Amino acid sequence: MISIRRQWMMVLILAVVLSVAINSIVFGMLINQIFIDYSTESYDNHVSQLEELSQKVLMDNSYSQQQIDMQLESHLSDPIKQIKIYDAEGNLLGDVNNNNDTMSMMSGMMGRMVDNQAEEVDSREIVVDGDVVGELIITRYSSIRDSLEAKKFILSLAGSGLISFGIVLTLIFIIGIFISRRTSRDLRLTAQQAMDIELGNTGDSPKSRIKEIRTIQHSLDTLNARLKLKQTSRKKLTDELIHQTRTPLTILKTHLEGFQDGIIEFNADEVKICEAQIEHITSIVSNMSNMIDAQKELDVVNFEQVELSQLLKQIVSGLKMQFEKKKIDLKLLNHQKMFVETDRYKLSQVIYNLLTNAYKFTEAGGSVMVNYFKQEDALNIVVEDSGKGISEEEQLKIFDVYFRGVNTGDTSGDGIGLYVVKENLEMIGGEIAVASELGRGSKFIIRLPLDTDYLSKN
Repeated sequence: MISIRRQWMMVLILAVVLSVAINSIVFGMLINQIFIDYSTESYDNHVSQLEELSQKVLMDNSYSQQQIDMQLESHLSDPIKQIKIYDAEGNLLGDVNNNNDTMSMMSGMMGRMVDNQAEEVDSREIVVDGDVVGELIITRYSSIRDSLEAKKFILSLAGSGLISFGIVLTLIFIIGIFISRRTSRDLRLTAQQAMDIELGNTGDSPKSRIKEIRTIQHSLDTLNARLKLKQTSRKKLTDELIHQTRTPLTILKTHLEGFQDGIIEFNADEVKICEAQIEHITSIVSNMSNMIDAQKELDVVNFEQVELSQLLKQIVSGLKMQFEKKKIDLKLLNHQKMFVETDRYKLSQVIYNLLTNAYKFTEAGGSVMVNYFKQEDALNIVVEDSGKGISEEEQLKIFDVYFRGVNTGDTSGDGIGLYVVKENLEMIGGEIAVASELGRGSKFIIRLPLDTDYLSKN
């Protein structure tokens, strides 16, 4: 089994090796071709200059052989190995070559390698006024690529390529280690987050900047929220189970103690009473799996025709006394009869949560208004308060699980209410938006579809 970090490093290094190698080959071939073209052009210029020099030497008898050789030596440049000038009678006027001891020592092994290459002789007749006055003989390497300078250039190019490759590979290796450590760290933190969820440990874990890992972490947060909601529901149902079983068990215990103390006679009627309590307990235990299956309860959506004004009136009436004790004005602004196809329980829970939030964050003397109206193919429900308000930055996070803003202070809550609001609305096909300003209150707008075809498909 290989770790992600090692896989990442192997892929990164392989990609770098291939890209640098291909780039070096292509780049080297282009530069080499440019150098060859330059060398060829330089050779042609030398030949042209040597022809002009030969013409001067042959027409002016004042040049000594030493002067001629000195000027010829200035043209001994790769790929030229030897230069000779003859007059019309075949007399040698100048002869220079690069096969001296100094050049041999400088060229070394490279020189010996090049000397083994084939040679060619270029012969140029020197013509003045239509008469041949002499001949220029140039001995050179058979190919520009075989010259000493070309070989040196190729070796230098290859060496520079290897050095560049080494530098790039080292940098990529360092960067790769940094990135892989960061990635593996985020993965370890994500694994620790999953383990904490499994062990029931609660706490904020650092969020990764890598999109894919952050998505996994968000999914784990969502899963954790669902587990906590399930746990809360299970506790409620477990308390109910305990309450329901306590009564028959208490009756059984009382009757058995009375029988033991001789107060109660264990007759047929007493047996029937005990049997009834045992049957009661058996029934509760038989239905236990359904009672503690909180996930099933949360996920079931039951669409029905709901008269909105009646539902909102019941909710507002139920909370009215609580709001009045805090001196907050709670009003339902619309009483028009209006029907919507939705889940009554989930929509009620959404409204209760929004009003509860408004109650918590609105000071005495403030107000909370509930309104609703149709807009195109949707029904909008608005809950508006004059409370503390929410900053623009926090408005992007308030529907995240366990998020609590800086304005919450000592207000009770665990940051699940608005998360449940969003989850419930998504399940019934609705959506929610918020408009708020610090110190000037908040407005939550619920949008429910009126398209019954959509509801029937979902």
